[in-house]
Amino acid sequence: MRVNRKPQTAGVYRQYLNAALDLFYPTRCAVCESRSSDVLCCGCHDELPIISGERCDRCGLPTVFDTPVCEGCKGVDYGFDTAVAPVSYGGVGKQLVRALKYDGDFAVARRVMAPLMVGSLVERRYERVVAVPMHPSRRRMRGFNQAEVLAQEVAGFIGVEVSGGFEVLRRVRDQVELSAVERRRNVHGAFRFGGRIKGTVLLVDDVFTTGATMSECASELIRAGAGEVHAVSFCRTC
Repeated sequence: MRVNRKPQTAGVYRQYLNAALDLFYPTRCAVCESRSSDVLCCGCHDELPIISGERCDRCGLPTVFDTPVCEGCKGVDYGFDTAVAPVSYGGVGKQLVRALKYDGDFAVARRVMAPLMVGSLVERRYERVVAVPMHPSRRRMRGFNQAEVLAQEVAGFIGVEVSGGFEVLRRVRDQVELSAVERRRNVHGAFRFGGRIKGTVLLVDDVFTTGATMSECASELIRAGAGEVHAVSFCRTC
């Protein structure tokens, strides 16, 4: 009786091929899950919706020409001095936020998100980095705050300490599932900073939407003694 051994041989070859691929491409892309030499494959990296060109100096919204205040933030009393984000909230950018936020993929923060955030900053001296806080109940549920992860990585790149201990910004009211108008109404008094802070502060979050959260955080930091507050996030809605 003749035995066909081709399937078994093919299986062995496939195992060797997979072992070789794992050697040269040891990780999976955080977005498309294809084999990659880094946390983001070249294809997905090329599809990052990078915000380029001119933008508003105040809120970071892309504009036709450079302007200190755009139509979007004219008349809005933001607590921060400036806000910037390197990536638009969509496509690969949004998927990276989800990979960090819901999958706990800290590597994407270290390898992709934080470097882009640092690259978008205007060169200035920061005395402290502060993360936008998560409500304690939600932090316990998730186990971490993605803004804190990004703040730690950004601080490491620029060589500045992250605010901690008693000198930390805390959220005392949640903002989940509120509309833009409701967020602005609800955010007032939603944050408390323990202790005092001084100098120029870099405020870090994952996504900039209406700016209400970062604005109130910045206002609280100013009340606590900060001279200037500049905000940076990985993504922003455009």
